[in-house]
Amino acid sequence: MINVFNTLGRRIEGFVPYEPHTVKMYVCGPTVYDEVHIGHGRTFVSFDAISRYLRTKGYNVIRVQNITDIDDKIINKAKEIGKPWNEVSEHYSRSYLELLNSLKVKVDIHPKVTTHIKEIIDFVQKLIEKGNAYVANGSVYFDVNTYEKYGQLSNVKKEEWDQGEEIVKEKKHSYDFALWKAHKEGEPYWESPWGKGRPGWHIECSTMSTRYLGDQIDIHGGGMDLVFPHHENERAQTEALTGHTWVKYWMHVAFLTIKKEKMSKSKGNIIPLKDALNKYGPSTLRYWYLSSHYRNNVEYSEEILDQSAKSLQRLKDAISVLRKIIQEEPQHYAEDDDVRTQREIVSVISRFDEHMENDFDTANALTDIHELASIVFSKLQYTEDVFGALIALDGFRKFNSVFAVMDEEFSAELDQLAKVIDAVIEVRNYLRKKQMYDLSDQIRDILARGGIKVLDSKEGSTWRFQ
Repeated sequence: MINVFNTLGRRIEGFVPYEPHTVKMYVCGPTVYDEVHIGHGRTFVSFDAISRYLRTKGYNVIRVQNITDIDDKIINKAKEIGKPWNEVSEHYSRSYLELLNSLKVKVDIHPKVTTHIKEIIDFVQKLIEKGNAYVANGSVYFDVNTYEKYGQLSNVKKEEWDQGEEIVKEKKHSYDFALWKAHKEGEPYWESPWGKGRPGWHIECSTMSTRYLGDQIDIHGGGMDLVFPHHENERAQTEALTGHTWVKYWMHVAFLTIKKEKMSKSKGNIIPLKDALNKYGPSTLRYWYLSSHYRNNVEYSEEILDQSAKSLQRLKDAISVLRKIIQEEPQHYAEDDDVRTQREIVSVISRFDEHMENDFDTANALTDIHELASIVFSKLQYTEDVFGALIALDGFRKFNSVFAVMDEEFSAELDQLAKVIDAVIEVRNYLRKKQMYDLSDQIRDILARGGIKVLDSKEGSTWRFQ
């Protein structure tokens, strides 16, 4: 059973999606007015690992991650550098997508605000008709007092509901927030029932989430800094419109720190993701991001990244040892020491699953994989235990299916796989003749997890890919 920490309620809950075999996930993407930084990268990789693990458990994961391509920051950047706003957003959108691809982050749908203006206007109009929003001088504001649950997600008290927006007289309450902003001279605009204008920040995510995932989603994620006001406002406007619970599990990634300080432009300690990728490569970055639990801060330093690279290389070295064992023809069948080692390997791999099921605890799961590497170096390296090596390799494969830090280590395997499976089936036939069914069943189950179906008969066992 997978357990998840839900920001709403601040508690661990059993993970049961709305639909039995499907997980609908929405993660807040960047506002494309500048290069994304390594803090953004951590959020994207964290939810990528979560998505990947859910897929290993049989879920069909649909992940939507938006691109905010119209916003005050984009307009201001365009004015600063003397270029059209849409040229700025297009340039940084392309850069962002290229970086995601380099980081091996998989996103199914990448909607942009500017291609969903009609849907946003319709969403706002419905909120007006329901009495949750009001028009004032061409702008539209959400009336926070019409949503009784406001503040529950963030635990922010009413006196602290400052939206960070201009406090203007046209608002009913200072803490109401803009759904639609009236046009200002020199700014881009779209026609609406309330006049020329453009969307507010928060409305885009509610609109695009419901557009692609429906009125109820399983996971809504982002950085911890988005809990208030962004996610609080999203929740208010969406549930006000639909009349029921919108998000089942709210998940937030903690901060990335440098010398124990949060990375921010005001401190001048921003590190572009592009620079970090060029220096360390995607695998080392992913390893470092996932070496901490997503709800714990992760510290950046060159020393930590260098150590991550060395630790990752140790895992790759362990795979090289396993490949060498597997390529050798076995000269004997399993001995007692081999069986004990095999059971120990299975136990370590099981712990990896247990930690991942515990709120996607990649930090302890990584510790398990390093323990597996220790078994390889101390107990398998000088043996001919092909089956033990195959079990261990399956564990590393499972690890990599989530962490995606050793893809190249597995890319050349298929041409050797058939020979390895034949050897394992031979060992399994021997175990069945000796009536060691417990171990032979473990072999069958491990092969099944790798997509290999074992077919037993009186004459022996054969196999095929599932």
